[in-house]
Amino acid sequence: MARIISIDTLRDERRKQNVEVDVPFVAPGGKPGSVTKRLINGEMETYELTRPIGEMLTTPAGLYELVQKSVIDLELGREQVPLLYSPIYRRIEDANFTEHVDIKPFLNAQVVFLEHMELEEIKLGARKIGEKDTVPIVTWASGFQITEDMRVYDKTWEVAQYNRALGEAYNSLLNHIHLYPIISYNYPRKNQTSANTTETTYREKLRATLKAALAHASQDRNTDTRAPRRPNILLASSAKRWDIEEVLQRMVIGGTEYPAISGIDTMIFYDGWTVTVGEKTYEYPGVDPNKAYLIEGRKFFVELVKHDLLVDAGNADLSRLVEELVVARARRGVVASPVNAVEEITLPN
Repeated sequence: MARIISIDTLRDERRKQNVEVDVPFVAPGGKPGSVTKRLINGEMETYELTRPIGEMLTTPAGLYELVQKSVIDLELGREQVPLLYSPIYRRIEDANFTEHVDIKPFLNAQVVFLEHMELEEIKLGARKIGEKDTVPIVTWASGFQITEDMRVYDKTWEVAQYNRALGEAYNSLLNHIHLYPIISYNYPRKNQTSANTTETTYREKLRATLKAALAHASQDRNTDTRAPRRPNILLASSAKRWDIEEVLQRMVIGGTEYPAISGIDTMIFYDGWTVTVGEKTYEYPGVDPNKAYLIEGRKFFVELVKHDLLVDAGNADLSRLVEELVVARARRGVVASPVNAVEEITLPN
């Protein structure tokens, strides 16, 4: 049975886990700090301030504690929007990444093991050199203001809500920047499978369409390596979850028994995300319910992380009665080659 990955299933998995991890942040004065995040049976320990927020802003120790709370509250928000793309992407984290990274080492490294004869030179790994291509490391940032009113009226709860919203927004962004390259790509004919129209029932058409997509993908060979595509991940809308799960299993239709369809070990269901900030609405589109994507994971998809989310506080602005700014930012890039790894499927009605 394929593993099902969606916001709901990952939350359910998380409820069975015990986790303890140190989360880094930038302490007041620019020094690195960290706070321990703990989950007990999926329930996350909260961080309670020992004094009113107004008092916390008056001393370095209080401000340090306030940033710790911001980090834990932000992590609580991240827990509400689990990351869906992990089976598709390899993760490479390197603080030395430049602003633009040459992607050739990630996609075109070529190595072969050969029998070694005495005194014979070993065949070393190489890279296929072609047109130079780079991917930018992008700075992603957000934050909020701790105002004088928040201090005077001790609106600690309001600060906590902002922190959690930051966490939800960050994980939603990560899902978007890693999955949107797949669902937005303009696929050539060699990467497309049309909906089956010859079978009688909807279930038969859906089953035949998915089988045809697996077969069609295996016939496409990479222009550099000559290796066929071997998709193992299916990305679709949650609106189609139950239909897809059903037709991949062994089933009987009209007295005919059909065996289970093999080859797909992971199914990801992604519906996007929407938020309104002020008067503007931001929307990350999900998978079209009429489409699905068969993906060969890891090989042609890499997430490049110069540094993950960092949080700090500072830069008061008395002219606007802003006591502190809480700022979160990360520097990341995405390497994606859908044409080498994805089959776009049009699903039957």
